[in-house]
Amino acid sequence: MKAIITLITFLLCSLGLNAQAVTEYFNVGNPIKYCGTKYSLVWSAQPQENYFVQEYLPKGESLERYNQMFTVSVLFWDRTPLEAVQAKVAELEQRKKTDPITNYLVAENNGEYILEFIVSDSNDGEMNTVEVDVHYYKQMTINGRNASVLSFYSCRAYGDDIMPFMQSIPEKRNAWYEGMSNLKLNPKFSNK
Repeated sequence: MKAIITLITFLLCSLGLNAQAVTEYFNVGNPIKYCGTKYSLVWSAQPQENYFVQEYLPKGESLERYNQMFTVSVLFWDRTPLEAVQAKVAELEQRKKTDPITNYLVAENNGEYILEFIVSDSNDGEMNTVEVDVHYYKQMTINGRNASVLSFYSCRAYGDDIMPFMQSIPEKRNAWYEGMSNLKLNPKFSNK
């Protein structure tokens, strides 16, 4: 029995250490406040040498099954935000072939773009998840290098909550766009 308690204690401590070991590759504020909700850094990655991603969740949410999430990505390259939007739109056009819910809107303001899209996940013809993402693309110079910065808000509904969620999207859209336009995130890298 003592060995089992020791093992459980060790596992809980290990999980706690792993949960706290999130690398902050760049600083954009932590928490990020968007549309009245605070999002704290919970996950990060550097998938490529010049590409960094950080994900933020409200208190009580988990990456495995969240209702709201905020993400900031920085990609050091010379492509424009329009090229990034066009690539995402091409991906969404492909998705439309297998996901009838998929749809999107694009808005532009002085070379910065907002792409809002909706996608779903189904099993046996029944929707089990619907997700709306609001992507905000802008070009920046960070530490003397050209970078595309993508900030995005993601919200989901599951099961019986899907229809009310979908019906609420038009009334939330202006707040999402205004919140994204007013956020003015400026990623700061300490050693890049």
